[in-house]
Amino acid sequence: MIDTGKMILDYITKNKMSKTELGNKIDRRGISITNYTRTKGIHTGILLNISHAVKHNFFRDIADQLPADYTYIKPEDMTLHKEKDNLIAELQEENKVLKIQNEILLRIKG
Repeated sequence: MIDTGKMILDYITKNKMSKTELGNKIDRRGISITNYTRTKGIHTGILLNISHAVKHNFFRDIADQLPADYTYIKPEDMTLHKEKDNLIAELQEENKVLKIQNEILLRIKG
């Protein structure tokens, strides 16, 4: 089992952060952080809150402890996604211009 409590404790120790300080960042009391560090497992929602609060990817730390041959679903390449969104916006704008030009030509032809 991957000991998430130890991971959290190692992080706050390495970064010289008190349990109370971490608790304040996630709107919990310091005793809650003590409890999280004493248990080997943690609810993923809580771990996600801690990750966001300290800007550290504990999930990556967990993934790095799994065997390299395990599969995973790769997130879509965000660069490709942004390029596609930009192209769609450009095409929509071009479509507007062409519609206006078409309307003008139809009026001219009468």
